[in-house]
Amino acid sequence: MDTVRNGERREFLKALTATTAAWAVSGCSGGNPVSLKNEVPTSTPPAPATNVPPVWTTVPTITFTSGVASTFSIAPYVSDANGDPLTITKNAAALPAGVTYDAANKRFVYDGTAGGAVTTGHVLTASDGKP
Repeated sequence: MDTVRNGERREFLKALTATTAAWAVSGCSGGNPVSLKNEVPTSTPPAPATNVPPVWTTVPTITFTSGVASTFSIAPYVSDANGDPLTITKNAAALPAGVTYDAANKRFVYDGTAGGAVTTGHVLTASDGKP
């Protein structure tokens, strides 16, 4: 690991504090505890001036256990830098029996009654309603 001078480390921590969650900063302290009381911004950073489209992270393969009713939320896998509310739609590809897409709550729902099946070709689209 490269040696980092204290001044450089502080700049790095300030930049990280301003743009990411506080837990990420504590992991970069070089083994010394970091007090975040005075370094965490007290307000939310302003949204970008122009609209930025929603951004996806990789959605893992969704699996359900046969006979166990459950849900899988996709909301954590998409974000909007402007903080706009998102609508997430799914294409018309058929889901396995017993599985539905709940657009209002941005999740897949398995009723627990149907047996196993694998389907492909599902496309999710996120929109913030702005051009």
